[in-house]
Amino acid sequence: MDEARYPEDEFDRIGKNLPQGAHRPGQPWWHGFLPFVIVIIAAPLLAWAMLLLIGSHPSTANDAAGKPPTSQTPNAVATPSPSETEKPSKKPAESAAPSEEPTQTTPPTAETKTEPRAADKTITVSVLNASGINGLAAKVKDKVAADGFTKVSAENFQGTKPSANTIYYPAGHEAEAREMQRILNIDMIVPKDGAQTVQIVLVSRLKG
Repeated sequence: MDEARYPEDEFDRIGKNLPQGAHRPGQPWWHGFLPFVIVIIAAPLLAWAMLLLIGSHPSTANDAAGKPPTSQTPNAVATPSPSETEKPSKKPAESAAPSEEPTQTTPPTAETKTEPRAADKTITVSVLNASGINGLAAKVKDKVAADGFTKVSAENFQGTKPSANTIYYPAGHEAEAREMQRILNIDMIVPKDGAQTVQIVLVSRLKG
């Protein structure tokens, strides 16, 4: 239809002022995921902020949770920690100091030595000659008497003679036999059961 046939009215003027052929631009592909991305990022940040707030005000968090404050039981026994129980005890040297005063010790008692009994020089002594040497028994008799023995006799020996000069003594008279051994230098002294006297049997001359 030809525009010249109709005069321009107010509607035509309004239409000229409006944009001609305008269209809204299309939205990008990620525009629909943007809200989810924001939530994913914001949720951890919000949780972290809440943890910081609770950690800095623990009493406020307990009050908000409605938990009554914990009271200590009067009779509760504190359990020692492993570090306390493992502490070494004091050394004996620290706990018990040694006494400064030295302990007096009792000196050892000297052993009492039994002195040998003195020879009884009143015992009967028989000097028996088994050597075949004349006068040997009489000579020994005089030597024994010179030492203080008062009952000394000299005789010839009868029986089986010993292999060396020997002094025989009865029980309980070893002291007398030892005294004669000393003055006569005779090696052999022999106890003799049933004997009543000390017997000196000579088979050879005395030594020395």
